[in-house]
Amino acid sequence: MNLIKTIDQLEKLTLREIIQKVREIKNELPQNERKIITFSKNFTIPLSNYCINNCSYCYFNHRMKAQNEIIVLFDLKKIKKLMTKAHQLDCKEALIISGEHPDQFQIVKKGLKLRGFEGFFDYLLYICKLLLSKKLLPHTNVGYLSYDKLEQIKDYNASMGLMLESSQPRLFKKGEVHNESPGKKPDKRIEFIKNAGKLKIPFTTGLLLGIGENMIDRIKDLFLIKELNDEYEHIQEIIIQNFVSKPNIRYNPKTPIGIKDIIKTTGIAKIIVENSIKIQIPPNLIPGYEKQFLKVGIDDFGGISPFTRDEINPYKPWPKIEHLKKICKAEGFDLKERLPIYDKFIRKKNFISSQINNVIEFYCNNIS
Repeated sequence: MNLIKTIDQLEKLTLREIIQKVREIKNELPQNERKIITFSKNFTIPLSNYCINNCSYCYFNHRMKAQNEIIVLFDLKKIKKLMTKAHQLDCKEALIISGEHPDQFQIVKKGLKLRGFEGFFDYLLYICKLLLSKKLLPHTNVGYLSYDKLEQIKDYNASMGLMLESSQPRLFKKGEVHNESPGKKPDKRIEFIKNAGKLKIPFTTGLLLGIGENMIDRIKDLFLIKELNDEYEHIQEIIIQNFVSKPNIRYNPKTPIGIKDIIKTTGIAKIIVENSIKIQIPPNLIPGYEKQFLKVGIDDFGGISPFTRDEINPYKPWPKIEHLKKICKAEGFDLKERLPIYDKFIRKKNFISSQINNVIEFYCNNIS
């Protein structure tokens, strides 16, 4: 079918029609998988919030921070304390985030040199190896990395991620959200996702809703993600993440995105990728609407931390696992913990290294 016609049809679907189509898609799964919703128990290591991008909606960027919140380089002693607490609270995933290419700033370069590292990537690689040595599984999302660097770091990550956000060029025009963000260029993001596919890295990507795109833009981007996965079969989840207003940021849309649009986009995502990719929604950004998202086909609530905050949306606390379990049970679903790599990628050839596999085997009998 003509793609333009397909997009038009998807955009016109009612919520009732979406729910019906999603039900049919879910019913194609094996019986024991239809009613499972997953999450990963994680903690966040924010290595640096210096960033070459200056997205007008970003609260993590050092430019938006008070002096006492600026992270030049996250201290190694603090990282080790986080690791200890992570074990105490039974976390298995270490989410490593950072601004993009922070070592392009002199202050970060100086900090790295003081610690004995040539560049930020060397520090990142060291942290990933340290985490693995302590039986914690890294999931790295630090912006664009070259093919060579991806190849080097693959063996020390259970999975990796980079949000597509939006591939719309108009978001780079003057006054738009990506005008001062060279690292958000769609061709670079797409290249990164492709390279991860070529290297067989289990991957997370997704859309950021409410930053100046429209429903047609979102549907086109979902088809783009599907096309990339059809070629490389490496994308394990698509995050549908909504922009949430925060103090002091420059972006202040006249008409913020509504919950109905977020729900509809989520359902359309499921219809487009069917059961080939999991659909994830961050539960701290949609409190009170969990039932509606379950109806439109989400598979996963993503990483939820019992002790570190959402660094991107720090005013949105993580829900308690027991709270989500009750909601899922009331809707006929079971909430289950997973690792930062999905089972099908553990079984796939060449998708995990022996180092990662050793930690997975350590945990495989310990997920409740």
